Amino acid sequence: HPPQPQFCHDLDEAERRELKLFAQRRKRENLGQGSVRPLPLTSAGAVCQQCGGPVRGGALAVFAGRAGLGLCWHPQCFQCHQCQQPLVDLVYFCPGGAGGRLLCGRHHGDTLRHRCPGCDEV
Repeated sequence: HPPQPQFCHDLDEAERRELKLFAQRRKRENLGQGSVRPLPLTSAGAVCQQCGGPVRGGALAVFAGRAGLGLCWHPQCFQCHQCQQPLVDLVYFCPGGAGGRLLCGRHHGDTLRHRCPGCDEV
């Protein structure tokens, strides 16, 4: 979920604006949602970006457009690179826009800003 200023009681107006801009930029530049589809039967196969195992033609795979063209994951391997938790609803953040390293929202936020000790928001 995006940072919500109403839960950060000690923000002044400038900080609220900055938080809103941060959330908008993060969504525009790094947020994506994976799509599940079978790898074409005519494909020689692919390599799962998480486990390195083969994804054979006809098998279901998760594709994440922001990670890079042609990169895919086994459905059970579509998880945060840092905490190894499944990416719920296939929602991911891709820092830098490519490279196959996907993060959950919490760990992506941690790469950009420190967390507030009071509300745990970035």
